[in-house]
Amino acid sequence: MKRFLIRIVSFVGLPILVLLVVYLITDPFKTLRPFSLQYFDETNRDYLSSELFLRNDPQYHYNAFVFGSSRCCGLNTYHWKHYLPEGSRQFMFQAWYETLTGIEQKIDYIDKNGNDIAYAIVMLDVPYSFSEKQLSKEVVSIKHYKFSGQTKLAFQAILFSGFMLKPSKWISSIRESFRPARAVFPTDTVSNDWGKENQYADIAVQPQKDSLSNCSAISKASFLKQMENLSDADLQVSEPLIDETFRRQLIHIKDVFDKHYTDYRIVVSPAYCYTHPAINPNDLEILREIFGVDRVFDYSGKNEITEDCYNFSDPNHFGLSVGWQIIEDMYNITSQL
Repeated sequence: MKRFLIRIVSFVGLPILVLLVVYLITDPFKTLRPFSLQYFDETNRDYLSSELFLRNDPQYHYNAFVFGSSRCCGLNTYHWKHYLPEGSRQFMFQAWYETLTGIEQKIDYIDKNGNDIAYAIVMLDVPYSFSEKQLSKEVVSIKHYKFSGQTKLAFQAILFSGFMLKPSKWISSIRESFRPARAVFPTDTVSNDWGKENQYADIAVQPQKDSLSNCSAISKASFLKQMENLSDADLQVSEPLIDETFRRQLIHIKDVFDKHYTDYRIVVSPAYCYTHPAINPNDLEILREIFGVDRVFDYSGKNEITEDCYNFSDPNHFGLSVGWQIIEDMYNITSQL
């Protein structure tokens, strides 16, 4: 019996030990050791955005923030800064599959650690923002332990579990450890904009559709083919998503903004309308009731942005030309969608 147990432990434990050694040596998610800012990895974008903030804030003292998911990549914070007072210092908390809870955690952390929240854009996705399934259990969307309140050990345990369950990551992490470091993520290492070129963009000229798209020709062709047989019959409205828990979170965010006298905008993000639902009218009314009619901008459903597939690199993500238009709308009210 004793030999049998030893064999079982060896059979199970030895592979785990080997993987643990590989994990510690290769640091596959860039969370064990300091990393160079020019070698960002998009695997766990939420963590890296938070780490960039923590590293840079003592120098820049950010006071203008964008909160949201990967759809925020379509915004140019340097264009936004044009509408803010001189001396504003903007930062974008890009976080793949961001939830309302994740946004609330970041706002709470900033509030409790001494930053002024003078300006804010909160971008909500329908229905993903109002979901908890991605909150802390998935590597791609795990929250930084300093923001979530987790211990560092629990945080690493989740990452290691994800590493063990993904054999492709074993191979890629070993392979990458033997390659010279190379820039893998086109991010601005001060503002966290997607695209280092954003700070050089002409703020007076709207980008052309698709001109700065991150979408490959192959994925664009696949997207267009997917759209061929869709019609207005495919348009949908989301089920009500804002329950009492989410309502309390939204009110709490508003309270923090009021504490800081924040000049904020709440954006219901655009996505290609034939594959994504519009926000439920009741949910939109709740947002307007809490934050104010003039502070909530709804781009979901069918409108001049979302019915044009060329505004998107894929059904989820709008391009910089759309982000430019959203900022113009919010600060100039140039059009009513």
